[in-house]
Amino acid sequence: MSMLELIIYGAVFGSVLALLASGYSLVYGVGGIINLAHGAFYMLTAYIIFWVIEINIFTYPISIIISLIIITIIGAITYLILIEPLEKYGEVSILIITFALAYFIERAVFLYESSKVGELEAISLPSFIKGGFWLTDFYLYYQDIIIIIAAIIILTFLIIFIRKTKLGKSIRAVSQDREAAQLMGVNVKIILMITVAFSAFLAGIAATLYVPKTNIMPHVGWDYLLFAMSVVILGGMGSLTGSLIGSYLISFSRFFVLLYIDFPYQTAFSGLIHLIIILLILIIRPRGLLGKKEKR
Repeated sequence: MSMLELIIYGAVFGSVLALLASGYSLVYGVGGIINLAHGAFYMLTAYIIFWVIEINIFTYPISIIISLIIITIIGAITYLILIEPLEKYGEVSILIITFALAYFIERAVFLYESSKVGELEAISLPSFIKGGFWLTDFYLYYQDIIIIIAAIIILTFLIIFIRKTKLGKSIRAVSQDREAAQLMGVNVKIILMITVAFSAFLAGIAATLYVPKTNIMPHVGWDYLLFAMSVVILGGMGSLTGSLIGSYLISFSRFFVLLYIDFPYQTAFSGLIHLIIILLILIIRPRGLLGKKEKR
């Protein structure tokens, strides 16, 4: 792998991680919610798109829009029916119920797909624009360019939305002091529902952009959950900016290994290197790169 390939692949995967982790970080930062179904939302979005395409009624762009609406609604329902009623019982209850939801989604998709073909097969999605062009000795796919540009636009919008809009300011108010925000007339329940729904939407966007480059199976959601958690821990729990930095740091570190490690060991070492980076940073800064000390 050349240095140019490392930069491109690192930017592409980092952009996907940034979308995935920003939603995860937002939910934790606003509501203190650790949602173990986040990776399942990523996986489920890809399968919903695949199923809508199979109906052969809607075009690919319409299938994507329908799927993103569905996953956003699922995120909202998850908060209202599963998370909100259990918040008074503490974080462990939320961990258990979201883990159960993730497992249920995985098994449901597995059973449905297995029943169709007899044996489960990996799926992929069509690229938005097929083909690419040669960049010196490296073939750059248009899909890679779309991923990077889309991530920049969406994440820029997210930052502006959180900082400048009335709803965004309400979200920040809840994240800083839930009780005070409630006394000032902010509907905390609605804000948290919107936050979880938007987090699911971002996971869906990440899947929509990246699955055309990869295959996906029902168990893959756990892998992306671990990626999102790693990024958020590295960047600092609840820090959106930290998650963005952590996403690209982890991505580039994984691909950097490919320059120096022989092929049979690349997968193992690329996974190991980002864990080493997390451990080193947490030793130096236990709260992560931009994490703040919790108020008691």
